[in-house]
Amino acid sequence: MDFFAILSCAQICTAEMPFPRRVISFWDGKADKSADDCLVHKTLEMPLNHLGIDVMYSDIQEPLPPLSREDGVLGVILCFRDETKRCRPIELIDWAIEAIELGKKVLIFRNGGFLVDQNGFFTPIDEQNRLFERLGLVNSGRWVDYPFDYKVVYSDSALIPFERNYSDPLPGFYQAQNLGAAESLLKVAIPEQKDSESDLILVGPHGAYVASLYENNYEDAAANTDPRSLGWHLNPFLFFEKVFEIGAPHPIPDVTTLAGRRIFYSSCDGDNWKGATTLEDNPEQNVYCAEIVLQQIIRPYPHLPMSMGIIAAVLDPAWVGDPKSQQIAREYLALPQVEAASHSYSHPFDWTFFKTGGPEKEIKYLPLYPYGSWQNSYLSWFNARHKNKDFGGESLSWGYVIPRAYANQPFHLDLEISGAASYIDQFAPPDNQVHLLLWPGDGKPWAEPVALCQKAGLKNLGGGFVRFDPEYPSNLFVYPIGRKPGGWIQPYSSMSAENSYSEGWSSRFYGFQYLPATLQNTESPRRIKPIQLFYHSYSGEYLASLNAVLKNIAAIQKLPHIPIRASRYSDVAEGFYSTEIVEIGPAQWKIKNRKGLETVRFDHVEEMKIDFAHSTGVIGQTEHQGSLYVYLDAAVDEPILTLGNQGSSHPYLMESSWEIWNLVRHEDELAFQTKGWGPLIMKWNVNGRVLSIERDDLPNNQELGWKVKLE
Repeated sequence: MDFFAILSCAQICTAEMPFPRRVISFWDGKADKSADDCLVHKTLEMPLNHLGIDVMYSDIQEPLPPLSREDGVLGVILCFRDETKRCRPIELIDWAIEAIELGKKVLIFRNGGFLVDQNGFFTPIDEQNRLFERLGLVNSGRWVDYPFDYKVVYSDSALIPFERNYSDPLPGFYQAQNLGAAESLLKVAIPEQKDSESDLILVGPHGAYVASLYENNYEDAAANTDPRSLGWHLNPFLFFEKVFEIGAPHPIPDVTTLAGRRIFYSSCDGDNWKGATTLEDNPEQNVYCAEIVLQQIIRPYPHLPMSMGIIAAVLDPAWVGDPKSQQIAREYLALPQVEAASHSYSHPFDWTFFKTGGPEKEIKYLPLYPYGSWQNSYLSWFNARHKNKDFGGESLSWGYVIPRAYANQPFHLDLEISGAASYIDQFAPPDNQVHLLLWPGDGKPWAEPVALCQKAGLKNLGGGFVRFDPEYPSNLFVYPIGRKPGGWIQPYSSMSAENSYSEGWSSRFYGFQYLPATLQNTESPRRIKPIQLFYHSYSGEYLASLNAVLKNIAAIQKLPHIPIRASRYSDVAEGFYSTEIVEIGPAQWKIKNRKGLETVRFDHVEEMKIDFAHSTGVIGQTEHQGSLYVYLDAAVDEPILTLGNQGSSHPYLMESSWEIWNLVRHEDELAFQTKGWGPLIMKWNVNGRVLSIERDDLPNNQELGWKVKLE
């Protein structure tokens, strides 16, 4: 609750009011394990992020957050699973009405959280309609449970259908009628029975109403068992644009693009580092999976930066480490393209398990650890292979049998965060110390581990699920930019790893080769994710899995991209949440507090472009799929962007495969700094003509000063 109060105070006290780009939503502390288990995070937040909107979560079972006109909040979303019930639902109705009176948009999806109280008593329909009427509709309170005769009689063709048509028969619904001030996007009725007509999706001046299951058909059970059946009925990108009235050009913080190109980064988690590969004919050679990855995936591509997340336990002889695993680590971390990263000390699978009472709770699992434990060793090995694992332990995340990979010492949080980084550092050169933690397991640490990363000076990345392919054919399976346990930022991985393509590394070891389908679907018709190549050391176990990674590298190299390190992407993602956009004049904005984010995007710009004569700190611009991507100068803290209708007489960057900063435009020359990986490809617009620069003889990841003559 303090977060909202601090935000409000901070913005009241500032002279320049940032454009409101935050919405308040809720999770249910009784139905959800955490905020990132709620429906909004799983279904609505990604398209909201794409439009530059940041979602702040509060527990619906706790006191409602305070509101004010100057709190930077654009709107409120009420969307819950059917089981959510609040002790005083009328209080939520009053709060939502107050939000409308303070100028916030209120959006209701599925269960709005006020239909019934915790005892199962329905909220009087007159009380519900106090809120519904503010949104432009009246709810009759009549539930149509068997809509076999109902048909869609009107739908806005620009929004519906998007990915999937509605089922036949339609889902059940409450009959609702438009009062006239709202725009109806979907009407259903029994044909030729006018009095049966019901408005199921409406957008009005104060928000929107979407009947349950008429936005999408997402259900948790189907997501796990039949993902092909799920999809959006309603185009969420255009819908949120319409509701929040953000169709007019304004800057959107964008995490997908740098220097006019789609971001590429790569990360490898050190799981099964010491596992035996099947690629060697002679098992006595004892070749580790990590060796295969090093020799066949990493060394051949010095121009592709990658971040190697090493599990400290596989290096530490007090755990399961040995001299060979240590030497392999030294070889990895000595390579210029490899960024040292931690994958924790003991590789927790289920982070929440260790939030309270970890050592005591873990005792019953100790006989199951295949590499021994802090109470026994031989029995652990024997029982893990020969005893029934149904021993009454608590249910773990993702069906894990043990809460972490290694348990040679009792769990200690500081050891997992700063301790792991410090231990790995002794195998890395001084200029490649660990500054990044790649979250292992379910990727859902609670607030304290993420806070410890911040305090230890570590960037963090991981968790989430991103697939968009024939097996997962919907934007529903593209996660948001990140999660914020306790207000601390944890950027998600941008793509799923090979384990999700191989049934948890149990079959289809070739499956990861289908990653390019997700790369394509997250690029077009709108760019919603950067490119990430995310895999594990166990890809070195089989020829099929090794070839899958190599095929993905070949496919990615054919795509225009800008290679960066994973820690750099973490900076970009953090910048999404911190960026403030201040309108300082007609079609003119100041960008503040953006951290590592260097691109803003304008949608629907039509003929408008950057007016460089009245802008500062802007290096370039490029058009892509109807959007204008604007590249900001990292050397300028608060750039100013101005849009205009005239072409620019100032030279500007169109695209670059390397990052550029500290640009100075002279009458006959450009001066700037660059750094990057692989061949340098630049295109500048100089008075309407394209000036191309291509070099393949430059050192990787070294800052270079440039002076380019404008001839």
